[in-house]
Amino acid sequence: MAKWNPASFLRFSKAQCPAHVVNVLEDLVKFITTDADVVSWGRGEETGMVTFKARSDHGILPLFNLTTEGIIKFYINYLREKQVAKEILRDYQLKLESTFLLDLNEEVYPTDVGHPVDDLFHTQNQVDKFKHAILGVTARLHQ
Repeated sequence: MAKWNPASFLRFSKAQCPAHVVNVLEDLVKFITTDADVVSWGRGEETGMVTFKARSDHGILPLFNLTTEGIIKFYINYLREKQVAKEILRDYQLKLESTFLLDLNEEVYPTDVGHPVDDLFHTQNQVDKFKHAILGVTARLHQ
């Protein structure tokens, strides 16, 4: 059984992260709990994790996760391994790259790694663009 829930996740985040990171985490946790097809809470003792998952023809796929330490991980390479339609992957990749100024090309980004929320999210507009991108990918996975 999962140890974590929205309240405990945010309580631990507040003890470990600066206020502006906690604000982003709070917004994204609310987004996950209301818009994910499946919410997966971690079972770790010291670090909490929550994962946004979407239903698809390939089963239930994770799109991103957050930790109480203020880390976000995008599952671009995992989706490549599952052979999700190239159009969906390309759309997800382009939206992440344009929102966060990242290079997520397969050669440059061969494995999914965690990124500090503090390094990626500087404005509410970026949070909103990210949520919109996730909703778009989720809708396309449902088709």
